[in-house]
Amino acid sequence: MKVKVIPVLEDNYMYLVIEEHTREAVAVDVAVPKRLLEIVGREGVSLTTVLTTHHHWDHARGNAELARLRPGLAVMGADERICALTRRLAHGEELRFGAIHVRCLQTPGHTSGHMSYFLWEDECPDPPALFSGDALSVAGCGWCLEGTALQMYQSLAETLGTLPPETKVFCGHEHTLSNLEFAQKVEPCNDHVQAKLCWAKVQPLLPFLRGGWEGTGLPGAVRQGRVVTRACGRSRRGMRMTCPRYHPLWARKPCPRVSLPSSAVTEKLRKVSGDDLLG
Repeated sequence: MKVKVIPVLEDNYMYLVIEEHTREAVAVDVAVPKRLLEIVGREGVSLTTVLTTHHHWDHARGNAELARLRPGLAVMGADERICALTRRLAHGEELRFGAIHVRCLQTPGHTSGHMSYFLWEDECPDPPALFSGDALSVAGCGWCLEGTALQMYQSLAETLGTLPPETKVFCGHEHTLSNLEFAQKVEPCNDHVQAKLCWAKVQPLLPFLRGGWEGTGLPGAVRQGRVVTRACGRSRRGMRMTCPRYHPLWARKPCPRVSLPSSAVTEKLRKVSGDDLLG
């Protein structure tokens, strides 16, 4: 399984997942279809399916144009508001693309119909992958816009938090620095947060491991080591992940966005707000 990371818009990521034996490809969260098709052509693969995590325009606005340009394309997701949807998915449903298995995980909170996608290959040494959209990001999570705080907690702690710790997470936005800066303001004495903030300022950030960063009180962990190395992709031990040529998003000034944190961080917020659902 090969994953192409495609930065688009201001800080979004869309993805192209390639089954390397059949050369079938699946796209995740298509925001800029022509950019996606450039990568599809360059890779010489057959794009058959789009998996959309949620209906927001920066994750789904390219579906209609892509479906027009590629007749017969399957557009899948859990929310009927997703543009050009051809098949509505349910929690726990499993899909198959060649050797790639996909398990659909309902993760409400950011939106009521948010779906994350857990991918793996049988008899493959590569670790599994999670495409988490705006449910889980590096050192944070998406705004709780339509769901409740309890739903968001269940999505993070019970649904995504029980995935194998070696899972590589591909999130929907580059908000790592702003998430960590916020965490540092909430817990200024947390040495783990300070160390990761210093590290994140000089390191490429995707993908990150689900099980790590003990002591930060944050969901997931940034993967150690340089994974995205240069604009043209490189191979590395485990899942191969490459990134097309672009100006690195992590070099830009982070957007002043506050993400809903978890664990020890939200415990402090819970005490302030009195919201028992956050703890």
